[in-house]
Parts: sequence; structure tokens; C-alpha cells
Amino acid sequence: MPDLLIKNGTIIDPSQKLNKKLDLRVRGGVIAEIGPKLAGDEEVIDAKGLAITPGLIDAHVHLREPGNEDEETIASGCAAAVAGGFTSVACMPNTDPPMDSEAAVSFACLQAQKAGLCNLYPVGAITKGREGKELAEMGSMARGGAVAFSDDGSAVPTAGVLRRAMEYARMLDKPILEHCEDRSLSQKGVMHEGVVSTQLGLAGIPAEAEEVIVARDIMLAHLTGVRLHLQHLSTAGSVEFVRNAKAHGTAVTAEVTPHHLLLADTSIHNYEPSFKMNPPLRTM
Repeated sequence: MPDLLIKNGTIIDPSQKLNKKLDLRVRGGVIAEIGPKLAGDEEVIDAKGLAITPGLIDAHVHLREPGNEDEETIASGCAAAVAGGFTSVACMPNTDPPMDSEAAVSFACLQAQKAGLCNLYPVGAITKGREGKELAEMGSMARGGAVAFSDDGSAVPTAGVLRRAMEYARMLDKPILEHCEDRSLSQKGVMHEGVVSTQLGLAGIPAEAEEVIVARDIMLAHLTGVRLHLQHLSTAGSVEFVRNAKAHGTAVTAEVTPHHLLLADTSIHNYEPSFKMNPPLRTM
């Protein structure tokens, strides 16, 4: 890697409490100096109007290998990540076939190593085939490199299976990642159930389809002591459940997408399909 002098950018590094326009010098691939108006004979990159940050981490990506390499491979997905400033990604197990075995996890790690672009952290499936019926070989997947377990896109449907998964994950010191959706409530809904869905004549998905799974999973996490991460939450009720769980010492974290923060179901008044997603956009 050539020596670099990155000038005129805003350095953002919460770990160092930095949010300031400074220059940054890189020598031998290592940050050598940070300061104002640095000078030198290194290659200069003008970062005016840009942010300079540590490598970003995306904890929820979907890579299409194996099964749909025509859409994306692990190599092309990692290339897209580094182009956007992400040096580490955690890939979900909803491949075809699902990543539910040590061999599948090891394959993903090997493909990422061959690409040599960014750190890849595989998330193994909780159940075989992501079918929610029988636990996958969680121990062997952890040995193969799985950093967490999820049936991404599907909540584990029964509390008994999920409890056993949480107990295994607790022994392996790995978190459980859950997509929170009770499909007996969401059924064939295409948007949030409310005034707008009624006006448009579209089948709705009630907030409770998410919240009953959030509540169930939090209770089981408290029972088993596992670390629980709730994916792409979308309702105020879910946030309140997480807040209360944290206050009582449950090891729960959550994520939310930008579009769920910035948009609402009113965006769908013209039947625009770009606003159809799961979980759906909720009310203001």
C-alpha cells in the first residue's frame, strides 16, 4: 500500500472522540499521524467535503452465493462493501441452500479469503433449512466460523425450539439474531395495517405481528441468558419492549433501517411498489 496523505476531510472516530477537520498520514498501511495542515511527499488525496472514518461494519448483509451467483457472489458483495467504506460484513444464512452446516459456513469463509477484500463473518442458520423445525448443528457451525445464529427472514415459530437454540447459543457464547414476524398475523399483508391500508384496499400487517415475537424473544432471552439481537424493528411498541428489557438487565440489542426512520405508510398513497418492504413502513 502506498504512503498517503489525506487532507481536508472531517475525521469521525467516536472511540477517540474525534469529529473535526484534520489531515491524516498513512505509512505502510498504518495511520502514522493526525493533525492540522500536515505536509509531506506522500501521495495526496483531497477529501474536502468527505468524512474519514475507521472501517465501517455492516452487521446485516445478504450475499447470494451459493445458489444465486448470477445476482451476486461473495467476491462481488465484498467488493461492493469496500467500495462503500465497509471493511467487515456479517452475512445472513438465507442462501440456496441455506447456510446451516459447518461445510456451508467454511465455504463462505474460504470464498471471502480468496477474494481478499474485507472481513466476512458468517451467520449460521438456527434451524435446518431455515424451516423452524429442527435445530441445525450450531456447535459445528461455530467451529467453522459462524459468529451468530439466525433464521434470517423468518422468526423461529415455536418457543420451545427457540429456547433450545438460545441455550446452545449461550453455551457457545454466540448471539441469536431474530427477524420478528408472526406469520399467522402478517399472513398475506403487503403494508402496515391501518387507515392507509384501508383506504387503498390493501391487506395489512399489524404492528402486533412484530411485537408479539419481540416480547416472546425477550422473555426467552431473559430466561436463558443469551445475547439477543432484534433485526430491523419498525414499531414504537417494539422499542418500548427493548427499553424495558435493557432496564431489567436482559442482554438485548436492536437495529433499525434508515427508511423505517424517515418514511411512513403515507408514502404508499400512489401504490408505489418501491415502498413495499418487510417489515412494512409504519405510521408517523
